[in-house]
Amino acid sequence: MSELVKAAQTGDLDQVKALLKSGAAVNETSQQGMTPLLAAITGGNAEIVMRLLQAGASPNEADSDNWTVLMEAAANGYLEIVKSLLAAGADVNAVTTFGLTPLMSAAGSGHLEVVQLLVHSGADMRAKDQNTWTALIWASSEGHSAVVEWLKTARDD
Repeated sequence: MSELVKAAQTGDLDQVKALLKSGAAVNETSQQGMTPLLAAITGGNAEIVMRLLQAGASPNEADSDNWTVLMEAAANGYLEIVKSLLAAGADVNAVTTFGLTPLMSAAGSGHLEVVQLLVHSGADMRAKDQNTWTALIWASSEGHSAVVEWLKTARDD
């Protein structure tokens, strides 16, 4: 694991700054498939995410199934990180090989504020995954009634 991935994963902002200043590869992928940006998102560290994006980390980075860093942040309800990724140009309607979108990942996890932000940022509420499930169905299947009600209202507007 690279030093930058390790620093991002542990939330060591000073080390991240030092490594970036010394020219560490911001988009490097570890043998385990981890990048500094994904490590920071997994740890929920918004400040490190912002630093990495400013240093050129790709806001559309994805794994082999096309699960993006935005999907990871949305699924975990990291509102500030989602805002940063969107501001940096993350694709709000990215799709995994299974048809999942960032909106579906947030809705299925019950993160209402993230769902609202994604919809207001242009997320397609009618997108369907490989099982023809929409974000509304994902929220409903997981029992997230506040998300279901909000999506119904937004859909009808």
